[in-house]
Amino acid sequence: MKGLIFVVALFAILIPSVQIHAAPVKTIEHRFIIGFLAGTSASERRQIIETLGGTVLRDWPPLNAVAAEVALPNKDAFKGNLRRHPKVSRFENDFETDWLLSDPVAVQMTTLRESFDSRAVARVRQSARREKQSQEVQWGVRRVNAPAAWPSNQGAGVKVAIVDTGIDASHSDLAGNVAGGYNAVNKEESWTDDHNHGTHVAGIVAAALNGQGVVGVAPQARLYAVKVLSADGSGSLTSIIDGMMWCMENGMSVANMSLGAPQGNFFFEYAVNTMVQRGVTLVAAAGNDGGAVNFPAAYDAAVAVSALCPQGITETRLCLTTEEGIAAFSSRGPQVDFIAPGVKIPSTVRQNGIAAYSGTSMATPHVAGLAVLAVAKGSRTPSAIRAALMRAAVPLPGLSAEEQGRGLINAEHLR
Repeated sequence: MKGLIFVVALFAILIPSVQIHAAPVKTIEHRFIIGFLAGTSASERRQIIETLGGTVLRDWPPLNAVAAEVALPNKDAFKGNLRRHPKVSRFENDFETDWLLSDPVAVQMTTLRESFDSRAVARVRQSARREKQSQEVQWGVRRVNAPAAWPSNQGAGVKVAIVDTGIDASHSDLAGNVAGGYNAVNKEESWTDDHNHGTHVAGIVAAALNGQGVVGVAPQARLYAVKVLSADGSGSLTSIIDGMMWCMENGMSVANMSLGAPQGNFFFEYAVNTMVQRGVTLVAAAGNDGGAVNFPAAYDAAVAVSALCPQGITETRLCLTTEEGIAAFSSRGPQVDFIAPGVKIPSTVRQNGIAAYSGTSMATPHVAGLAVLAVAKGSRTPSAIRAALMRAAVPLPGLSAEEQGRGLINAEHLR
């Protein structure tokens, strides 16, 4: 559980039965994130980079930084020039990784994905409206007690960003709630999901309460797709930071980041801190390798979420016992803030489908949805939202603080 003091040490608790490993991180040798001294204008930043032989890819005024690249043969000379320039404060190489690879969904898709025929689901929901709603409210949404909040609060109008692979806005459970988006991978292309992960996450946050499919924790929230990952789940830190800056500049109240890497750097943490200081609550997945909390969840300003396993699951790669507890794959450590349902969670996928996925990627949007409900209740700043979530959390028996943080949030207790 994070306190007010930044925690530097990460404690790895390895589970022998879990054979999931964090994705390798590849340095992009010819691309850099470069910080400048305060007061340097955007035009000055560009002029400096171009004079040194580079090309500016992104400029982020809130960070007083740019992402830039240079021809590969010139990278060493470029770095030397950056070190000597009086207006350059620091620089680091960009990196790329598969931000979803450590998710059990991504490595065990055939065993953890359970697709449902939407026509068959529709047929079994032709009876009473109450029965329809019971079918629609899946176990994770029920476990955080979201339905108890809905008579007075469904998160209406609260802006929440899904920083992920995009969203399929044509899905019948999402179409009415998706309000826009941004493609940070390629500004000229659509933010539509070409993977499934982002659409699944979006449904857990804010699928509509419409008597069909599934329903999210905050079914009247306004969803924004911030596409930072490509169709294979990979992406660069430049794209991640660019998506985060878009969230800040476009008035998001909450940002869900169901992604992670085993390493961070100065600029990643600086972007997280700046985003939260500017009013965006960042909720991030703890990770799925059974060890230390991934980044950005490990940063103190982020709300880190571990995954809860329900009773009755016999698959040991998912759950250590058949009792309710932390998922076998879930990362853990002192950075964890809350635990939320993360095993066999049905939600929306592309082509109007429904599928069940497992991972802290699925736990995180439960907490993001609860953060949306807290905003709708009157919490306006990240610190106020975090405090509201903490007050509503209940510690689960048998779990340590490193496994569950403050515990499982009860939506009915949000004030």
